[in-house]
Amino acid sequence: MEFRPFVILTATGEEMPVQIVPAQEGDLRVTRETPAWQTDWTSEFLAAPAVDKYAVKAADGELIALGAYQIRGHSAYVYIIYAESAPPSNPTIKTKGSRKYYGIGELLIAYGIKYSIDNGCRGDVVFEAKTDELARHYEMDFHARRVARLASGGPKRYMLADEDAWALFSKFLKEAEA
Repeated sequence: MEFRPFVILTATGEEMPVQIVPAQEGDLRVTRETPAWQTDWTSEFLAAPAVDKYAVKAADGELIALGAYQIRGHSAYVYIIYAESAPPSNPTIKTKGSRKYYGIGELLIAYGIKYSIDNGCRGDVVFEAKTDELARHYEMDFHARRVARLASGGPKRYMLADEDAWALFSKFLKEAEA
């Protein structure tokens, strides 16, 4: 079995294979251009050396999304610092027409699980819900469990581990072609 990432083409409902590669400076700089992304991925916060940034790209090189990951807790889990779809597929900034792709958030969490496995963290991931709607989505669709925050306030924090992490991750596992 191998990890085969994909997103869904909104127009047809078909799976479209994508690549997930280390983000390059150009990928990060595009977030400051028009159409603007929600976050400037060249910010000091995301530029920290301990933050690994990855780009989701179509076969033609189109940048579809970015994800930022960090190993935490003495290699106990991976913290998904930030995940964002490019403007044509981002439901919070897409104002006209339908999104180009969907399933991006699910893919970025699944990649976080892969990153966790690859780095000896057993597939455990922690992430935050920016909105109550996302919190409900994580709880209902992914069976993510709410975990305590060190400080009060801020977004709700969730963890995916064990069978729940495997259920999401395995969606992107395919038999290797001979």
